[in-house]
Amino acid sequence: MKAVGLVIGVLALVACTPVYTDASDSNHVTFLNADGESVDQLTQKANAYCAQYGKVAKYKSGDSSLATVFTCNSVR
Repeated sequence: MKAVGLVIGVLALVACTPVYTDASDSNHVTFLNADGESVDQLTQKANAYCAQYGKVAKYKSGDSSLATVFTCNSVR
């Protein structure tokens, strides 16, 4: 039963806007993107996330239309 509630909660979050996941940290950020935002739009959001660590975002991969991953790289 708890798993069903968790899935419903995640789907509710995904239905709103791109959300970075708990898997995100100072080295990468993963977005759940149900709204289909472009990589350019997500890059801006990823840069804002990585900036808190003094880093910039670089697109790494888009596993599907729902998950998009960026690496947070040190500013040179």
